[in-house]
Amino acid sequence: MAWTPKDGYSAFLLRRIMDCIDLHTHSCCSDGMLTPAQVVDWAADRGLKVVSLTDHDTMAGVDMAMARGAERDIEVVPGVEMNAWQGMVSMHILGYWLSADHPEIQRKLAQMQSGRKDRNARIVDKLNRLGIDVTMEDLHALAPCGQIGRPHIARALVDRGVCRDSEKAFAQYLRRGAVAYAERSKHPAQEVIAAIRAAGGIAVLAHPAQMDPSLRILPDLFGTLKDFGLDGVEVYYPAHSVRVTRALYRMAHTHGLVMTGGSDFHGSPRKGKFGDLTERTFRVPYHLYPLLKEKSALARGKEL
Repeated sequence: MAWTPKDGYSAFLLRRIMDCIDLHTHSCCSDGMLTPAQVVDWAADRGLKVVSLTDHDTMAGVDMAMARGAERDIEVVPGVEMNAWQGMVSMHILGYWLSADHPEIQRKLAQMQSGRKDRNARIVDKLNRLGIDVTMEDLHALAPCGQIGRPHIARALVDRGVCRDSEKAFAQYLRRGAVAYAERSKHPAQEVIAAIRAAGGIAVLAHPAQMDPSLRILPDLFGTLKDFGLDGVEVYYPAHSVRVTRALYRMAHTHGLVMTGGSDFHGSPRKGKFGDLTERTFRVPYHLYPLLKEKSALARGKEL
């Protein structure tokens, strides 16, 4: 019997879940380590039923992922992850089932990619002024099949022996407030959601507790974003504790938002990541997927 929100969180948590999904993954087309096809292989090899490729600010890898999905008999949902702002709050918004060739989404992604390039150049300039020899050519070598982001700059700092690991690179140089940090371009959440919806997609707020660990601003934020057209919330995420997951479940249900989940996989095998059925620390139940798919069909005026 399929799970529904009326069953309640506890009943859902206790249900034995055999099939799993992952609706948040990244490939080398943004800041992941695997090709789109390899991401799908990873998912299929672990018995997942559905996977979505949600690269940052690009859908360049979606066709490759979907082609491999057809070969491996696993459902692949076309997706993207886009940065956005609401007031002073920075967030990421996931888009699913959107058409990559729609003019509105193409325009918005082009804006984001241009802003990303400008930000990278400013970070490199700051590092150079600090006496650290990192060039754009170095970064392109670390991202042969996609766009450059801060994770690539962190890898360059590790390769040069400037930092022990990527976490140190972010802490010392790249995170907000660090000496080489550069602000990214700001895109209003209302515009990002509108672009996703215009392209036939549905919009989901990614890892909400990462931007508001206290959960204090989320109830009002959910309401505002729902008014803008937000469809769902990423409730299930590796960094979300059981307490946080319960709270997000209640908020999503209160605001009539569908629930999703994903590992935010970037290519490095980590315990409990990517819906590995041998690990019980994190997995996303398949029961969420039909509700999300139904929401998508209704948004596009189609029947399942």
